[in-house]
Amino acid sequence: MDKPKIPLPQIVYGRCIYWLCITAAVICTIGPVVAIASLDNNFMNPHYLFPAIWEGKSPEMIWLQVGKGFPGGNFWLHNLNTGDGFIQLGLVIGCSCASVALMATAIAYFREKPRARGWALLSLWLAVMIILSAMGT
Repeated sequence: MDKPKIPLPQIVYGRCIYWLCITAAVICTIGPVVAIASLDNNFMNPHYLFPAIWEGKSPEMIWLQVGKGFPGGNFWLHNLNTGDGFIQLGLVIGCSCASVALMATAIAYFREKPRARGWALLSLWLAVMIILSAMGT
């Protein structure tokens, strides 16, 4: 029995998701090692962070005691050299992989003969919805 031919846009989507998720997983695995190996090179010291969480303190109180106040949602961009900033990078890659894969899929749909403009536009629309959701709008 012959195997069915998988359309190129589906292959593109699958490979993007696969490799970006693997990359995110590796970064999120290495990040805690970096964070614990270099405790002073963290935005929030894990020795103080985890006990504060386990004591049931509020997020605002934890940020004040451990991190000198909440610096904003994208604090990790300015702290990529810290362990917790590196972990956040992995989380962002993992959470945004669908939007990147959908944009690549849209390009594959546009390049296909005959062009599947409807599927390409739907892919772009979904990518935009993911990006807007991630931005909090």
